[in-house]
Amino acid sequence: MSMNVRSQKDTPPQSRAYVTDVRSLHLDAPTFRMLLELQGPSLGLWRAAEIAVLREQEYERPVLDLGCGDGVVTSFVLSKVEVGLDPDKKVLAQAAERGIYERFEATPAEELPLPDESMGTIVSNSVLEHLLKIDAVLEQVARVLRPGGRLLFTVPTEAFSTWLFLPSRRYAAWRNRQLAHRNLWPVERWVYHLRRVGLEVEMVRPYLRRELVYTWDALELLQQIWICRRRLVSIIWRHLPPSALDWLALRASRLDLSSSTVGGGRLIVARKR
Repeated sequence: MSMNVRSQKDTPPQSRAYVTDVRSLHLDAPTFRMLLELQGPSLGLWRAAEIAVLREQEYERPVLDLGCGDGVVTSFVLSKVEVGLDPDKKVLAQAAERGIYERFEATPAEELPLPDESMGTIVSNSVLEHLLKIDAVLEQVARVLRPGGRLLFTVPTEAFSTWLFLPSRRYAAWRNRQLAHRNLWPVERWVYHLRRVGLEVEMVRPYLRRELVYTWDALELLQQIWICRRRLVSIIWRHLPPSALDWLALRASRLDLSSSTVGGGRLIVARKR
């Protein structure tokens, strides 16, 4: 795949060697429209970037969706997934409604109940940043991947905490506690942990520049305003006419969701040796 690499003068030196794809990134208006309707303005924006980067990739079967949750994001990327794994049975019931998963495993990620070398691709969207037993999970990932198989995962970056709406360490710590973030690592740390289990990073794709992370967080804060036990933004959002959502989706589809620097989030692709 040919890469059009822009200037990276603002990229931290420790990350620059791994940024291989900073092409412009867009999501089509119909998908954006569905996301805005399903998930609202803030989560819809973040998920749009994740879906856009995941759609660029190839998925060798069988595919395991690690931490699949309700399956919304994956359903916008793949039409068929062999295994969905999540420890929460309630969200697996929601994922089943998507109609893309062949079967589910309701177990923690560090206890993958799958045979050795049985998966061609493992995809994981916004999961690994939350995990306490990250090395145990990566060991299981390496075990069940076939030689040459790939792990594709999205995570917030080390820049996330400094690009939020309020430039305060206390505020960033509060937001990260809210979001249960544990592993907001630079690329090098991911490379180290992946290499320990026999996975080599092939590609890094940053997304969501500083301005979009700032906008996302501002929208998140607005959604935390409550009136009469209901979220104010949710009340307004649910009463928007369809034409307004159509207009917003069209405008949003013109946004460049990529980042020429570290990004608020990144896709990392690693292959089993």
